[in-house]
Amino acid sequence: MAFWGNAPEQPSQGGQPQQPQQTPQPQQLKPQSAGPAIGNIEESYQELVKSKGRAPGIDLAIKLSDMILEHAVQERASDVHIENQGANLRVRFRVDGMLQDMLNAPKNVDIPLTQRIRVLAGFDPEPPTSFRNEEGRFQKMIAGRAIQVRVSSFPTVNGEKLVLRVLDRQQLGLDLGQLGMDQEPLTVLKKLIRNPYGIFFITGSTGSGKTTSLYAMLKNINTPMINIISLEDPVEYRLEGVNQAQINAKTGFTWAEGLRTILRQDPDVIMVGEIRDYETAEISLRSALTGHLLFTTIHTINAPSIIERLFEMGVPPFLIASSMLGAMSQRLVRKVCTQCAQKAAAPSEAVVNEFIKNMDPAEGKLVKELIMKPGADYKVEKGCPSCRNTGYMGRTGIFELMLMNEDIRKQVLDHNPTDMIRRTAIQTGKLRTLLMDGIGKARSGVTTLSEVIRVTATMV
Repeated sequence: MAFWGNAPEQPSQGGQPQQPQQTPQPQQLKPQSAGPAIGNIEESYQELVKSKGRAPGIDLAIKLSDMILEHAVQERASDVHIENQGANLRVRFRVDGMLQDMLNAPKNVDIPLTQRIRVLAGFDPEPPTSFRNEEGRFQKMIAGRAIQVRVSSFPTVNGEKLVLRVLDRQQLGLDLGQLGMDQEPLTVLKKLIRNPYGIFFITGSTGSGKTTSLYAMLKNINTPMINIISLEDPVEYRLEGVNQAQINAKTGFTWAEGLRTILRQDPDVIMVGEIRDYETAEISLRSALTGHLLFTTIHTINAPSIIERLFEMGVPPFLIASSMLGAMSQRLVRKVCTQCAQKAAAPSEAVVNEFIKNMDPAEGKLVKELIMKPGADYKVEKGCPSCRNTGYMGRTGIFELMLMNEDIRKQVLDHNPTDMIRRTAIQTGKLRTLLMDGIGKARSGVTTLSEVIRVTATMV
């Protein structure tokens, strides 16, 4: 894409203003630098290796696992990857959606790190001789707060790989105002989730913050006067005042069976973690018609395609049209580092024309107007020690909120394809796409155009 990275604005020379660069060069992802935290882990690991003769191996493994988790929380990591790479031990953190090497050093068999984590997760100390799915969890007090850790084991040709999902409630931000929504869609959403009945869908890729948004919505409407019940797999965080249940297929407590049971519990609001099949979808949508408010997630690429996904499951068009309140698609974009960000020149009209040439004309026109509109504060990432030379620090959401209206309902009843539903929603002002919302955040200097395009590339 032509303006994958914006060029920094050039200072004027000799009183003559410089023209903005017309063909900005494609952005190259900067290599992750060995910042302070990397050095700390590597140095601490080497110290542990040196002291292996003076302390039992399991004690060293306990120290090493605690140190890795402490650094993960400090670095705001969402996942920790512990890998056996031949003779090396490799530890990587996923920070702001990107994996970063934190430790890559010769493996020491006298420090049983993976065995220590297996025991914490409730596994047998040694991996099974034949593969079986192993998932566990544990809680650890770090920096004075309880951190939940979910562990998944996977056998590779080099040995066992462990992935630890770090669930830090302090990072969750269970407030609708903290999700990153602009004021207008936020006001609309707050009104929508107070409907007495109907179903509202959230869609997005894995790790895009769908669960966080669902929890924030439940928290916003939670009062002693309503009975809120959730069905999840798994229950990631405990919400005060919400009756949370966890799916257990081994005992027969499936999505459909759980939903049927919930309907006998006098619910006002139901949260279904995910709709995966026709049975769950059909029960959910019919429940929305009988006086219940439902929130759920579904895997699709954008908000309008949720309707096509329901069609594929076999849900009748009349049931979708009469029960659906709306849908929201979301992604997470990295926020530009405020310590080192530079002002960027706006892309030229020729570059923007090339970018939108394959879009629907109605959408392309709106996108071009949004990018070219004067008064933008575009930024470009640079990199500094504060952001570990990535140019970004933290993440925020971009959102695509689609509200149902009579025009869209008619498209649904006629069983029209996604592109027609999407076009109708845009033309009637009921849809501001993910790309448009992302461009808005780039215009205000929260993120960069290159980051928005990286995240929304599959939709352009």
